[in-house]
Amino acid sequence: MPKRYLVFRWCIYALATLVLSFFQLLVADHVSLYGITPFLAPMLVGVVSSYEGSRAGPIFALVFGVLCDLGTTAPAAGFFTFTFTLAALVAALVAERLFSPGFLCSLASTAVCYLITALARFVLLASSGAVGAAAVLAVEEFLISLPFLLVVFPVYRWVHQKTAIDY
Repeated sequence: MPKRYLVFRWCIYALATLVLSFFQLLVADHVSLYGITPFLAPMLVGVVSSYEGSRAGPIFALVFGVLCDLGTTAPAAGFFTFTFTLAALVAALVAERLFSPGFLCSLASTAVCYLITALARFVLLASSGAVGAAAVLAVEEFLISLPFLLVVFPVYRWVHQKTAIDY
């Protein structure tokens, strides 16, 4: 695959991620159920990983994690970088082994990303004894964020279909 094409493809992914990040800021951040707002970042990582696999998915997650660490409040330094990269690798491996790309694959990859993000939070909160509250928060955050997969999935599916080359 020509380098010029790869640059174009990832520029389109970056643009789609920027649009979905603005969607988070303008729409999802204003949705609140029981005081919990959706957090779409693990979903973005999961859906891209389900399409791009275990080679490109973690690279996307690494870059996206660095941007999240720089632009949001993270529980620890480098939290999103490490967590999203690991989550993307595991989600991509699950997607490649068990599913063909599609909605069900994206749903499974998203669930894996939320699970790994929650487990990383548990590790950080283990010393404070707030693991039970963190578990409830993780489940609620996943369930509140899940309907937004109906927005995220079509965007990345379109990008993947428009930029995929079959040899």
